[in-house]
Amino acid sequence: MGFLKFLLVLLIIYLLGYLFFRVIFPWLLKRWVKKAAQRMNPDFNPDNEKQKPKQGEINIDYIPENDNRNEDDDLDNGEYVDYEEIK
Repeated sequence: MGFLKFLLVLLIIYLLGYLFFRVIFPWLLKRWVKKAAQRMNPDFNPDNEKQKPKQGEINIDYIPENDNRNEDDDLDNGEYVDYEEIK
């Protein structure tokens, strides 16, 4: 009977340890990191919905200034060579 109690206690300890390290410990670690980040930067909020674009929404952060370049400068990739197709 004592051996069965020992196995039962060992099984319960194993299951509690499994639960702790698979579920509770990662949750505590995420919470600790989030609070540490908020202490270092009070403006830090990973759950801020303003930073997450909605699905299908397009956000343009940078619009380049319009330069006064000619269109020929953009197309100056090389010299045009005239050729004839030989069949």
